[in-house]
Amino acid sequence: MVCILLPYFRNTCFVEVLIVIKFAHAWQVANKIDIMEKSTDYILSLLEVLKYIIPAVVVFGIVQYMLKNFFDNEYQRRQTELKLETNKLITPLKLQAYERVVILMERMSPNNLIFRVSQPGISATQLKIALIQDINNEFNHNVSQQVYVSPQAWQMVRIAKEEMINIINTAYSSLGPNSVGLDLSKAIFENMMEKESIPTHMALEFLRKEFHLLFD
Repeated sequence: MVCILLPYFRNTCFVEVLIVIKFAHAWQVANKIDIMEKSTDYILSLLEVLKYIIPAVVVFGIVQYMLKNFFDNEYQRRQTELKLETNKLITPLKLQAYERVVILMERMSPNNLIFRVSQPGISATQLKIALIQDINNEFNHNVSQQVYVSPQAWQMVRIAKEEMINIINTAYSSLGPNSVGLDLSKAIFENMMEKESIPTHMALEFLRKEFHLLFD
């Protein structure tokens, strides 16, 4: 009896196994279809969102670009206006500065300096001190003009001032202990004649050329 039923049970178990396998396969397929449907729904939802976000981002970018260009142009326009306004204020000051520095060099030139400072009867030592003091006073009185002239122009003025003091000291060192102011004046002019160019004249020439270059 058992032998007769054994093939039947075997066939039954095999069928059940097949049913389980088919069921599992069907479940996997259904699961994949469900996942695909969910993915499709997600993509569709994302595309729906992007449909509104992308135009908004593009519009925002365009607005930002236009605003940046507007503010940049406005800033440049304002900078140009400020420069023009500043130039209107600065130009008269520059003109005045060059005029004052030219006058400084004229007053510091040997002829004008000695004629203005020298007095009858003073010693060479007294004249030397008075000449150097006058040069320093004139220079210090006009030191603020360096703000309005070029660095090169002011450097020429400084060099002229230092050279004039050196000339006075050199001329004084060549005199005797009892020399008078007239002796120092002669020694200064002799010293100047030995030089190829007078420092104040060189500075004046530079200032005049730069003035015409800037304002003509």
